[in-house]
Amino acid sequence: MIINIPSKNDYQDVGFECLIQAYKNICQIDNEELIEGISRDEMWNYNRIVLKTSIILVHQGVEALLKSKISEKSALLLIEQKKSEWKTLPESDNIDFSDLFTISGNELIRTFYAIVEPNTYPNEFVIFFENLRLLRNKLVHGIGDVVINPEISLNYILNSFTYLYGKNAFWRALKDKFYNHPGQLEDSAKFVFGEYEQYIHIVYLEALLGKAEMNIHFDVEFKARKYYCPECTGEGGVLVTGSGEVSEYPNFKYTFLTPNEPTSTIVKCLICENSFEIERNDCNKEGCKGNVIYTDEEERDEITGEVYDEGVKICLTCNEIQ
Repeated sequence: MIINIPSKNDYQDVGFECLIQAYKNICQIDNEELIEGISRDEMWNYNRIVLKTSIILVHQGVEALLKSKISEKSALLLIEQKKSEWKTLPESDNIDFSDLFTISGNELIRTFYAIVEPNTYPNEFVIFFENLRLLRNKLVHGIGDVVINPEISLNYILNSFTYLYGKNAFWRALKDKFYNHPGQLEDSAKFVFGEYEQYIHIVYLEALLGKAEMNIHFDVEFKARKYYCPECTGEGGVLVTGSGEVSEYPNFKYTFLTPNEPTSTIVKCLICENSFEIERNDCNKEGCKGNVIYTDEEERDEITGEVYDEGVKICLTCNEIQ
């Protein structure tokens, strides 16, 4: 009997871990090691091994995710040995699944497409997987002078999620990885992944990949007009500049009309994922051409019912009270 047969979740956890770790390695260097006086190219030339290992991690991650998809049918399809070599007859001793050889490469992608419904996954995924496999082999075996940069690695990471799990899959996996960390329960900023930290990641990705690429991986239109979020804006407190100017922080705009039409009366925030009703009235502040107005709800005392905080109207374009 074959024992300890893995489930789809076992492989999926490994796949997500590889991909998120590859992302974290790149993001950490870009955000912590880039200092004034050193060019980004110089810094990444020094850290080129990180880019190589990121591609290796992505390849391992994608193979694990393919195995996860195949395991939805049966993990036994992953066994490479001929069935005549399986030690499964009554007189045989048990054998652990991990002791068996499993398929990879061309056999893996062919087995994957043998068990999925037609047109469930784009045909381009075959080319993507082959390019990833060839790039990984060149890096592992040192064939030629392969030049890669953070943007190439990030594209491979996000495409891996999007091809196999659809839009927003990378973002959900990234948030789940941070939110499930045991350190989230402690008073330590190191493991916090609140609205402020999420904004930083979105800004980082958009700056490197561009709006068109972001549209491929998220279900919002990055080329559309963005608005302040009634919930997230200012959750981190205030930011005081050297000149003494004070503003709410974070104050990034990643809230979008849903749908993106001139008459829409709903906006949704990419970060907190909350939806809000808005009015389509012109902002009364000079110089602002916004017409997306949110009315903050009044707050009442739970016992007396007395209003202690009257609702105010806020323009989500300039974040000014009307």
